[in-house]
Amino acid sequence: MNTDQISRVEAKFKGALSEQALNDIGRQTGFAERMRDITPHRLALAMIATFSSSNAETLADIQRKFTLLTGIPVSYKPFHNQLSKAEFGEFMRKVLCHALGLLTQTVLRPMPGSALRQFDDILLQDGSSFGIKDVLAELYPGRFSKHTPAAVELHATMSIFQDCIARVTLAPDTQGERDFLPEPGSLSRKLILADRGYEDRDYFARVKLAGGGFVIRCKANANPLVKACWLADGKVRQFSGKKLKLFRAKLAGQDADLEVEHTVDGQTVSYRMVLIWNPIHQSHMILATSLDPLDFPPFVVRSIYAVRWQVELAFKEWKSYANLRKFNTGKAPIVQGLIWASLTAALLKRFLAHSAQVVHNVATSTRKAAMCLGDHVLLLLSSMVKKRDATPDISSVLTYLAKCARRFDLAQEQEDGRLVAGLEVVIRGPQNV
Repeated sequence: MNTDQISRVEAKFKGALSEQALNDIGRQTGFAERMRDITPHRLALAMIATFSSSNAETLADIQRKFTLLTGIPVSYKPFHNQLSKAEFGEFMRKVLCHALGLLTQTVLRPMPGSALRQFDDILLQDGSSFGIKDVLAELYPGRFSKHTPAAVELHATMSIFQDCIARVTLAPDTQGERDFLPEPGSLSRKLILADRGYEDRDYFARVKLAGGGFVIRCKANANPLVKACWLADGKVRQFSGKKLKLFRAKLAGQDADLEVEHTVDGQTVSYRMVLIWNPIHQSHMILATSLDPLDFPPFVVRSIYAVRWQVELAFKEWKSYANLRKFNTGKAPIVQGLIWASLTAALLKRFLAHSAQVVHNVATSTRKAAMCLGDHVLLLLSSMVKKRDATPDISSVLTYLAKCARRFDLAQEQEDGRLVAGLEVVIRGPQNV
């Protein structure tokens, strides 16, 4: 056990959830001016504890958890009045932002010799949507208005090296996904992966100009001008200078590496396009990328893109183990606050899973941790409310996770999982518990 790391974990935990920090956020957002029984700190911790458990179905569940956590009995009406405040949603959003700045650990990195070492991080971009009460359709219109008149989408940027969401934005489900891509200027020495909804040729050019890289899936009807084409046997000159659709059928059954260009607002945008043949679907997956073909041949680009699935697993954790769902309330501030509370609970669970890894030098599973941490989160938050020394509780929880949330098949992950692209788990010593 690494005792120095435990001290660092405790410092981050206390900093993210301290009484002063959360009460200050309550004042700054206008959520609370005077500190009464339901202080911002107590309420935020009760929200996180509730969404960390497996039975967060109603607002009354949060009220009961508040009493259990603090020992302060409160009636439902005054408790509900606090959640109904217009500032409640912004307060919980700021709590999440504050926690995102502290509850992180570097848990993955490129293997020695991997070409990915030229990047400081790999970022994943995607969104996850779900329906809310129909009365909120004007504020949050859904894409499928007949079946889900009101819906929201959470647009997330995830860091692979920290295995954690780095930024998240709440928006109406109808708003375009490209609006939430990270600014190209922030992507220097970073590699971004994204699905088809994020294809934007102008964005490709600006990311390259900023010194970043990208692997972004293109739509099946992509039809750029092909400047050069390479197959397994070498360069195929007969396809140069032609539109992709004119010869794409001839590429069936094989991968292809293309140098292509498009015209965007009168400007020529050049990039690399990799076609990966899928024998099951009998079609190509098309990936646009800035990666150098010498360092990143087509099969490596495909392996890197597969890492994008990690953001989908994070979304699944939110919905399966942090109670992110359609909430039975028509008040926008409450819906917003509950969403941010859910994500904060999920963030805390991931932080604890990663902390077990750095303290005990074992690879941990965030999914296993998310499944089994409900009561343990309540224990840790109780130590914050009661202002007792949290070190023994944190140490106990991390030891528990090192045993019960351990990853056992890293070799398999290197063959077909998250490590296949040339990543490794950060382990600082012998794997002992």
